[in-house]
Amino acid sequence: MKIRVTTEGKSVMVDMEPKLADKVFKTLVLQLLQAGGDREQPSVSHPLKPVEIPPESEAGPEKDCEKLDGLHQYKGFFYTICPECGNIRGFCSKKEIEGAHCFKCGADIPFTEELLPLHVNCECGHHFKYMTNMKEKMFDINCIECGNPVAVRYNDKRNSYETI
Repeated sequence: MKIRVTTEGKSVMVDMEPKLADKVFKTLVLQLLQAGGDREQPSVSHPLKPVEIPPESEAGPEKDCEKLDGLHQYKGFFYTICPECGNIRGFCSKKEIEGAHCFKCGADIPFTEELLPLHVNCECGHHFKYMTNMKEKMFDINCIECGNPVAVRYNDKRNSYETI
């Protein structure tokens, strides 16, 4: 489990065992609340909301997208661009997420619009599938196996990005 502490211009992330992470998290929260002293209590920028998880349908657990509270939820590989600073980031999430975070400028990227599939077929023989929020007609993405750039183009008929 990872614990991330972020403030303006600074960020640190530590990977640790789940039990220890839970203990460290509780300790940090208590210290932050006590550091407020007589000043007003710190506000939580992203309050946790209980989410009701629907039972798995007959289609199975391999559903890539689900819409909840106006946000789409996805899991898998992502290739996102930050609308604030333009930073592009590729990452993977094993759990369903409803947005991403830009570590360059600190902006949150909610998945309010449906992400598009991005299919990458490299000349080295490897194939990858991402979900992306890109709006460009064409762009290059580096192969995660060999590192060579692969040109992709938006296909109107399939509503996805494909290798040129």
